[in-house]
Order: sequence, then structure tokens, then C-alpha cells
Amino acid sequence: MLFRSRLAADATFWLGESYFQRRRYREAAEQFLKISRDFPKAGKGPDSLLKLGMSLNGLGARDQACATFAKVGVDYPAASNAVRQGVERERQRARCA
Repeated sequence: MLFRSRLAADATFWLGESYFQRRRYREAAEQFLKISRDFPKAGKGPDSLLKLGMSLNGLGARDQACATFAKVGVDYPAASNAVRQGVERERQRARCA
């Protein structure tokens, strides 16, 4: 079951990424949110939360995007430097306070 969960989380992330790359932000957000909800301990968890924030910003939901970016550090304090740098870059892009 754990193996299936990891594969399901990875597949969900890449599906969300494919939507994001095509600027289908609503569908992307749904996939990234699914990872946070259904697979919170997945390896792609921090990345999916970052991408959820980016998708929300793409939808024009800046306040929700900023809240999501802040949640990355809270939910994943050991997130990689790449994710942390991505959060900072996207917070600036979204003009978060």
C-alpha cells in the first residue's frame, strides 16, 4: 500500500505539473491540493504545496497563494533549498506582504 501511495502521489504531481505548464491553473491546483490532502508525507509534498500556491496566483487568488507559500515552511520545515528559494521567488512575484 505504501508503494502504491508513493506512485499515486508522484503521478498526481506530474498530472498537476502538466496542467500548470498548459496554464490550466484550476485543474493544476486541484491536483496539487489532492497531494496535500491525500499524501501529506509524500516526497513531492513540499513541491506540490509550492505549485499549489503558484497555481492559485495564476488564478488571481493572490491572498490564498501567499497563505499557501507561508504554509510550505510550516508544514515542511525540512524542505529542500530549491523549494525554499522557489517559495521566496514566488512570494516576490505575487507581491506577498
